[in-house]
Amino acid sequence: MFQPDSDIQRLSTLTAFLKDCGIDSYEDLVRRATEEPDWFWGRIIDHAGIRFGKPHTVLRDISDGPESIRWAVGATLNLTETCLDARIHEGLGEKTAIDWVGEDGSRRRWTYSELSAEVARVASALDARGVQPGQAVGIYMPMIPEIEAALLGIARLGAVAVPLFSGFAPHAIISRLKDAGAVAVLTADASPRRGKPVWMEAVLAEALTEVPSVHTVFSLRRFGGAVADPARDLDWTEALGAADPDFAAVAVKAEDPFLIAYTSGTTGRPKGVVHTHLGVQAKATADILLCLDMKRDDRHLWMTDMGWVMGPLTLLSVLLSGATLVLAEGAPSIPGDPFRLLRIASEMQVTHIGVAPTLVRQFMTQSPEPLLAYDLARLRIVASTGEPWTEEAWLWQLDHICRRRAVPLNISGGTELFGAILTSTVLHEIKQGGFSAQALGVGARVLREDGHEAAPGEVGELVVTQPPLGLTPAIWGDRERYLETYWSTYPGIWRHGDWVRRDPDGTWYILGRSDDTLNIAGKRIGPPEIEAALTGTGEVVDAAAIAAPDDIKGVAVVCICVAAPGVSPNATLVERLKDRVGEVVSKPFRPREIHFVDALPKTRTMKTMRRIVRAAFLGENSGDLSSISNPKTIQPIADLRKDKT
Repeated sequence: MFQPDSDIQRLSTLTAFLKDCGIDSYEDLVRRATEEPDWFWGRIIDHAGIRFGKPHTVLRDISDGPESIRWAVGATLNLTETCLDARIHEGLGEKTAIDWVGEDGSRRRWTYSELSAEVARVASALDARGVQPGQAVGIYMPMIPEIEAALLGIARLGAVAVPLFSGFAPHAIISRLKDAGAVAVLTADASPRRGKPVWMEAVLAEALTEVPSVHTVFSLRRFGGAVADPARDLDWTEALGAADPDFAAVAVKAEDPFLIAYTSGTTGRPKGVVHTHLGVQAKATADILLCLDMKRDDRHLWMTDMGWVMGPLTLLSVLLSGATLVLAEGAPSIPGDPFRLLRIASEMQVTHIGVAPTLVRQFMTQSPEPLLAYDLARLRIVASTGEPWTEEAWLWQLDHICRRRAVPLNISGGTELFGAILTSTVLHEIKQGGFSAQALGVGARVLREDGHEAAPGEVGELVVTQPPLGLTPAIWGDRERYLETYWSTYPGIWRHGDWVRRDPDGTWYILGRSDDTLNIAGKRIGPPEIEAALTGTGEVVDAAAIAAPDDIKGVAVVCICVAAPGVSPNATLVERLKDRVGEVVSKPFRPREIHFVDALPKTRTMKTMRRIVRAAFLGENSGDLSSISNPKTIQPIADLRKDKT
């Protein structure tokens, strides 16, 4: 348990917002935001200073049902006018907007004015190539300053950004660009990895043989990359050098698409989750500026990828607050520099940092002694998302990263919300692995399968009863899939797909995805509880608990694990781990089998893909694999099945 410092609480943006609203507590604000969404989102729009070209006639139109909600009807805007033009008008033109560091330690800084000019050039260059507002433009780039200009330049033109994970192979690129109907792509020739270029433009060129709609590619050639199609492929520096640095923002409707964020499922093609110009600004303000206490003097580092929602969310939050984005290319932990993320935070005086439980568990395999030399005195917020915490990892984070001073804030939401459903704040006591509150304006509830409210402490489905500004209004080009995926289980209520529990003290806990749930002889449990029992032994550094067919029970628990350094898997260890799960969780969930591999399939944000582990182990169709950052981990899991036959 952790209690944030009273000065942090007193000086927080959330405290100031409560005072401005004349509200005494966060809980009172949650209630009013849920009961009076028009009032709340109007206050958020005002707090963010969102610029409209034409005002709305109605802020929230729900006449056709919550699944068809419309926001700011009749209004026009362009998010770059708020995120950039307004910041420069406020006198921040010469302030550092992006402070970038490369794998080799090289640095580049862009001021707000420099970023704005590059954004305008991107928009102008795309316009000169005939790209129209409303058309989709892909982004396939490493995390360098130009990727931020790419995202915002597409927005400034009124086109629709399609960010792609920088590690995607051709097939994944093809499926997304085809689905979006993309007409252009912004890329780089390569990204360095341990001193050598990993070629990206060549991968894209291969993919584009199957995407004839793409007529333009701008490539930033840092390593002398070759042109595949002279009529299509243009040099970034040359094309933008001739473009207009004062290109005016194109006004679009408030509910027009800003980006398509693709998210994978167990079956079918990836879903193109649509986010709007107004929605992303409002949700970022409510979640990051308020609940994560983002301020103008802050320096924010969250090592992610633009292909995942945290990439654009981080950028927009920083610009909306007038802060500085610390952008690091490469991995947060590399050979010879296992604490790279924390070293960068120290050297670049970061105030906000993003971590993941899996990354912390990797840190835990190293001696913490080098951390003593890191100056983390300015660090105020340590944020995490994506997966549940184990007790040991959370406490390690509290001791070695937060240093019992910075506030560990856990948030959970999803691509579809462009932010949080559950959150923690500096105004609450923080419990390990839990969420101190629901996010603002979402009306979060826990429902049983029959649709009734779950009792305190009872496990149920996490739902959103009050669609927030920022919730996706659509899956690109597929209305029926949108309704079936999110609105069909509980009519009129958004089903998120997480098992949760809300304890009597108001703390929320996520227990895993509902489609990952283990049902053993009628008893349900989320895999994280079993996985935590295994990693808590210190002999396992990572684990995935899955359900496998069983002749007796119908379903049995199988665990695929990664042994801790220095631990040699053997039959004695396996039995000891099985017993530990039986002791910590309960005997019905004692694993039938435990197997060891070198690594588990992960997304770029270090989330374990249990469905892929299960499919590989059982010899089933894995569905879409494009979100996996380490696909070579799949075959060793499949080989476990072969070894048994």
